Amino acid sequence: MNMASSRIVPVVAIMALLLILGGCYHMRAEPEPIKPRVFKVNLVPAEALKRIRNVLEGERRLRILEEQNQGAILVTAPWHFATDTGFGQPAGGRKYYTQLLVEVVVQNGGTQVTLSPYSYEMRSTYAYGENGQVETLNKHYPYEHYPGMFDNNLLTAALNEMAATMQRACSE
Repeated sequence: MNMASSRIVPVVAIMALLLILGGCYHMRAEPEPIKPRVFKVNLVPAEALKRIRNVLEGERRLRILEEQNQGAILVTAPWHFATDTGFGQPAGGRKYYTQLLVEVVVQNGGTQVTLSPYSYEMRSTYAYGENGQVETLNKHYPYEHYPGMFDNNLLTAALNEMAATMQRACSE
C-alpha cells in the first residue's frame, strides 16, 4: 500500500460515518406540514358543532379540553389513534397520539368545518433494571423534534376517517 492510498482510507471511513449519522432519526428531515381536512356542510354552525361534539364526545369518547372563539373552535384531549408494534419496537409498541383542532365557521353562505392535528406525538414505555429492580420509563416524542420516527400514513388515515365520520354526522 502506498502513502497516498493510506491517507484515502481514513477520509473514506470518516465520510461513510457522516453518511450513516445523517440517517439517524433525530438528524433527518424537517417535519412535514400536515394538511387539514376541510369540508362544507348544509347546516348552521351551531347545529354542525352539536353534531361534531356528538361524534367526538359520544361516539369517540374524546374530551373537549378547550373551546375558543365562542365555541366555534374545539381542541380535544390527546387521542390514541394507532399503535406500531413492528420489529424492533418496545414492548407495547409505539403509541401515536394527536389532539384534534376542529373549527366551524360560516364561509360563502355555508358552514365550513376544518379538522387538523393540534399536537402530534408518540409515546413508548421502556423497562430497565436498576439496582436489581425493574423500573419503567415513559417517553414522549413530539413530532416537531423527531419527525423521522413517525409514520405519517397512520395519521393521514386517522384524520381522513375522522373527517368522514364528522361529515357523515353532519349530513344525516
